[in-house]
Amino acid sequence: MKTVFFDPNNGPLTARAIFLGNFVANYEISLREKNSNAQVSLLTGDNLNPEDDEALAPTPAIVNDGRRVILETGFVGNNPDIDPDYEIILEIHQGGALLDSDNDPGILTGKGQFSLIFLRLAKAQPV
Repeated sequence: MKTVFFDPNNGPLTARAIFLGNFVANYEISLREKNSNAQVSLLTGDNLNPEDDEALAPTPAIVNDGRRVILETGFVGNNPDIDPDYEIILEIHQGGALLDSDNDPGILTGKGQFSLIFLRLAKAQPV
């Protein structure tokens, strides 16, 4: 699992889902508590309205130290024989700047598929 470092004294964290390819997807962005099975849904949606595919994490930013952001996606290709490639990306932003991301690239099969991306949030250590 990739760790994304953030400034605990900066603005709020935002999680953004990006979907590239010719497919229809339903997704949920969740935030898992540190050292717990407790989880909260930050956003559910689909990739048909990309302007609203981002969610604000709880503030202040420091409360997210040690938490995991999870992007869970179910999807199916519209025309996998012609457009077989896809990529699903989970980005973490702070103060309008991209901190880091992880992705799931692949090939559409023509059947329902599933993607799961995890990012751990950690406060950056002072230099």
